[in-house]
Amino acid sequence: MKKIRFLTVLILLLVLVLGAGITGNVQAKGQVEGQVAIIFATGGLGDKSFNDSAMRGMQMAKEEYGIEFDYAEPTAIAEYQTYLTQFANTRQYDLIISIGFDQADALTATAERFTDQNFAIVDMVVDKPNVASFVYKEQERGFLVGAASALVTAKTGDPRVNPDKVIGVIGGMKIPLIDANIAGFMAGAGYIDPEVKVLHSYVGHWADPAKGKELTISMIEQGADIVWGAAGRSGLGVINAAQEKNIYAIGADSDQGYLAPDNILTNGMKFVDNTVLLAIDQVLKGKFKGGINVLGVKEDVLGYSKNLLPVDVINKLEEIKAKIIKGELQIPDKIEDVK
Repeated sequence: MKKIRFLTVLILLLVLVLGAGITGNVQAKGQVEGQVAIIFATGGLGDKSFNDSAMRGMQMAKEEYGIEFDYAEPTAIAEYQTYLTQFANTRQYDLIISIGFDQADALTATAERFTDQNFAIVDMVVDKPNVASFVYKEQERGFLVGAASALVTAKTGDPRVNPDKVIGVIGGMKIPLIDANIAGFMAGAGYIDPEVKVLHSYVGHWADPAKGKELTISMIEQGADIVWGAAGRSGLGVINAAQEKNIYAIGADSDQGYLAPDNILTNGMKFVDNTVLLAIDQVLKGKFKGGINVLGVKEDVLGYSKNLLPVDVINKLEEIKAKIIKGELQIPDKIEDVK
């Protein structure tokens, strides 16, 4: 009798556990369709920019497709391969996504080891047959916000704008994708007004708001009244300085207008959320293919936000955007190529 009772209790427990598992897998739109893992860049969640946008993409995929996902927040580059290997070792994920250019080496090594695993990387190319790489024409969004800055810095009657025609851009690190943003920013400003002076510098880190603020104040002292922080979490320091000194800041990747409603002129939008959703969509629909996906304004993954932009500036930016989509503007992606 004791054995029978024990077996009965055991069966009931198994039913409860299995039932709980099934309930946990049911999402807003039905049964789970897949499992995905994502490794964020070292700036971590809460950057209100690149990583947070990627997380929105995961949540969109959960809502749209009913996926389940796990994630990791490394604090150092050396941790990337550990997390990638841990996820790949489980053999349970339909896709493992790396966020950020500096995961390339770790992903290359992991993809070579786990050849049957599908991987994706955002912001860098990894040339492996089981890796889908998603990169952007960064210079296009740089051009748009550079043009916006040149148009606004020339306006009068705005207490946040001075008569000096000086604007600035601060990058997180000196790497090709950031330099492409800066080159586009310079070219966009020059397209509007060759007399506008563009300052640029680098934080050297994605998560150092204090240094971002310090560099912004230095630019303000040189006459800048609009500064774009293309620097991940470090860009929060740009916004803080702009608010403190009452100039304009331009946000990056996500709409950061809520952080300083009176001082965020616009945002250089990179819709990482849409990119993550696209990668997951390809896998779930059996369309995954290793290789390079180059995305830009035409694919609606780069752009700008309206925020505090005057109507006449928005109209001009829409004209420029149409020219970019039609291929009528040749925008440099290297600083030395800006005329």
